[in-house]
Amino acid sequence: MRKSLLLSFCVLFSLILQAQISKSVYVTTAGTLAKHLNESDRTNLINLSVAGNIDSRDIAFIRDHIKKVSSLNFTDAIINFYSGTDGTNTGTQASYPANEFPAYAFYNPALLSYKPSLTMITLPPTIKSIGELAFYYCWNLTSINVPASVNSIGEYAFYGCYALSSFSVNSSNTRYSSSNGVLFNKTQDTLLVCPNAKTGSYTIPSTVKHIANSAFENCYSLTAVTLPTSLISTGTYAFAYCSGIFGDLTIPNGVTTLGDGAFYGCYNLTGTVTVPATLITLGAYCFMECNNLKSFSVNASNPDYASSNDILYSKNLDTLFICPGAKTGLFTIPNSVKLIGSHAFYKCSKLTGTITIPLTTDYIGYYAFYGCPQIGAYAVNALNPYFTAENGILYSKSKDRIIICPTAKTGTITLAQNTISVDPGAFNNCTGITGNIHLPASLNYLGEYAFYNCSAINGFTVDDTNQYFSAADGVLFSKNQEQLYLCPLNKVGAYSVPSSVKHIGYAAFDGCSKLTEINLTDNIQKIGEYAFEYCTGISSLTIPKNTDSIGAGAFYACSNLINLGVAKAFPPVVDYYTLDLVSKTNCNLAVPTGSLILYRSAPYWGEFANITEVNFNTSTHITFGQSYQCFKTRDGLTIKNLKQDDYVEIYTLQGLSLTKQRAFTEVMNLHLPVKGIFIVKIGEFTEKIMF
Repeated sequence: MRKSLLLSFCVLFSLILQAQISKSVYVTTAGTLAKHLNESDRTNLINLSVAGNIDSRDIAFIRDHIKKVSSLNFTDAIINFYSGTDGTNTGTQASYPANEFPAYAFYNPALLSYKPSLTMITLPPTIKSIGELAFYYCWNLTSINVPASVNSIGEYAFYGCYALSSFSVNSSNTRYSSSNGVLFNKTQDTLLVCPNAKTGSYTIPSTVKHIANSAFENCYSLTAVTLPTSLISTGTYAFAYCSGIFGDLTIPNGVTTLGDGAFYGCYNLTGTVTVPATLITLGAYCFMECNNLKSFSVNASNPDYASSNDILYSKNLDTLFICPGAKTGLFTIPNSVKLIGSHAFYKCSKLTGTITIPLTTDYIGYYAFYGCPQIGAYAVNALNPYFTAENGILYSKSKDRIIICPTAKTGTITLAQNTISVDPGAFNNCTGITGNIHLPASLNYLGEYAFYNCSAINGFTVDDTNQYFSAADGVLFSKNQEQLYLCPLNKVGAYSVPSSVKHIGYAAFDGCSKLTEINLTDNIQKIGEYAFEYCTGISSLTIPKNTDSIGAGAFYACSNLINLGVAKAFPPVVDYYTLDLVSKTNCNLAVPTGSLILYRSAPYWGEFANITEVNFNTSTHITFGQSYQCFKTRDGLTIKNLKQDDYVEIYTLQGLSLTKQRAFTEVMNLHLPVKGIFIVKIGEFTEKIMF
């Protein structure tokens, strides 16, 4: 009897739970889906079926407010026309056609947020189009069924769908088809999208003439792709980051065009790229980050390209396009070379000795010699009218442009008074350069990574008359100090960012492992990509309440961070790389009072095991009850308006008492030896505060 009752209870409980997480809704008037869903639905719904009349406002509501939904069924839904600012392109005036699954359906460009919870969707059978970026970064979506009615699929509609294993197209569709889970046009002469989760080897059908933009991008699990003899062209980034593809690469005869970045990041290409006679267009960055590539071999009949000594050139050898990343030893640039392309020797880490620029060379592109740590010096033919070298450093002839400094350079560096520009990566990894770097009045351009990982530099100074840059306490800023460009790696201890700063620049504190504390003001609106990467000395940090943008990798490998505060009530958008290698188990995440649920359901923020609501009232001033005034100081707290015999107590989050002091005056100063999240109790009032 007991067993029967228990079974009945379990069944009943299961039905109740299912009711909580599943719901079917019929919408009579498009744009009113929100009225059919209560607060519990917004929090708990996992399976949602929607029928009736809907439009892009309803899709936007599901995206932004139904946090956990993983399965959506629109079989009986009809998508209506809508024009306004409340559609899926939130805040932007736009028109959304009837019967279009809207652009940005599950991507909010205003917040840079995605819908990673979505795993399965059934599209309305009446839709005619799928808008651009509709399923952008729905990385748990496993499959897509394209209805017969669809005649248009927007660009990047399925970009970042890493779990997507197959497309299935209704056989009655007149525009699209699928085969072996891959999406094609109807005649299968254009391959549109290979699902990211496809595994093993894949032979592209012999009907295919064109491979679309990003068609195989991020197909990490493919181990080999066989290109057909019918192929004519590939789009941009067609095979980018196909890191599982290895060995040689033979471009079939008949291919005329490889788009920009076509094989970008295919670092397991370890052999030879064979270029056919027919190739006439090789896009920029086509083989960038293919750092293990050994050689290029070009068919002798090709009218535009040639290979010599494993390197890719123009036909007459006057333009050097690409030196393969695995090239070893000494290399002499032929006297025929007039132009050295951008990224030509990018990350050729095994090249050694001296690189000599010949008499004929009149152009050197950005990043041409970036990441070549074993090149000892640069030299220039004395008769070259465009370039010169001094102490192994490569300059323009007048020395107003610094192109590249060899990595092994030691001692101090003085920029010439007429220096106008420093190329990207010019002093990259020059760990032997010491002292201060003084920027002259003439300098107006400092490229990315110009002084990256120059670990022995003490700081920067800038001529007072420079119109573009300034410096304070060794840190480099824009002239008005609204943007912080670069903090030297030798910076030690605590650093407070000036209140004038609105933008922390690209890699500004990257590798500043000697800093133990960085204080940010509420004026900061943007934190750039890789801004605090490898700041391993920091244990506590607060992201200000007005920070709307946080770049990829901003806090990557901040491995000793144990207290992270985010003062913004709505979770800032981050990607998987932003907080990678920050311990989600050991790091306490402090969020504003009332925002705990939002952070627990937000992508990546919700991965933190310990999320605590704290009072971020302002950066310095917190009120307890009606009278007690608490002011944050550099070292702790100042409490005002205390009554005689009041007690002030401070505890850790774990309840460990740090101090308990009795008030004898109206003002009390308390010292806290570390930064973190604390419980502060004054009389009967309690607040969680992050310092």
